[in-house]
Amino acid sequence: MDKAEFFLEAMRHRFACKKYKSKPLSTKETDYLSSIAVLSPSTFGFEPWEFIFVETPDLRESLLHACFEQESMKTAPLFVIALANKGKDLEPDGEFVAQRGRRFPGELKDFVEDYRGYYEFLKSEGRLDSWLRAQAYIPIANMMTGAAAIGIQSCAIEGFNEKKVLEALGISPEERQVGLIAVFGYPDEPERPKIREKADDLTDYR
Repeated sequence: MDKAEFFLEAMRHRFACKKYKSKPLSTKETDYLSSIAVLSPSTFGFEPWEFIFVETPDLRESLLHACFEQESMKTAPLFVIALANKGKDLEPDGEFVAQRGRRFPGELKDFVEDYRGYYEFLKSEGRLDSWLRAQAYIPIANMMTGAAAIGIQSCAIEGFNEKKVLEALGISPEERQVGLIAVFGYPDEPERPKIREKADDLTDYR
């Protein structure tokens, strides 16, 4: 199987799993998922996120309540919360942008000036926080596909009480926002058939 087909097979067999075996993921497997998250792309290379891996039963229970008791969270052995930065961190002349920008070749001032126009656009549109949340979807999507490639299933959790999630994690809402939550584990239910529209109906080449 070539690399393209291997990736497509992972996509074909990933599904929104609702019931998981009690078997925990190994350290090697959680490190694998962490590596996928870290290697994921972000605009301007900012990596405006932090990932909280939750395996502790008591904390999982608290998060379950904060996420409206969703079925897929009741048995999953691993929760991953993708926390996103806040809009205040994106100030072009702020420390966060400077810290990230210094990592790249060239002068920091050139990096900042290249970025400044994009920032001003997002700010004028009132999209700073929503853009940061959207960035957090990228690594979670990659982790879900990467997990399927090794026989681990997942489910994205978009319904949650953000205040309660942050309280459970002991994180200030002034510092972080919840981008997306995903649960992972070995499936304890049959794979459901994938229902999708035809590619020709969803793509347009121009």
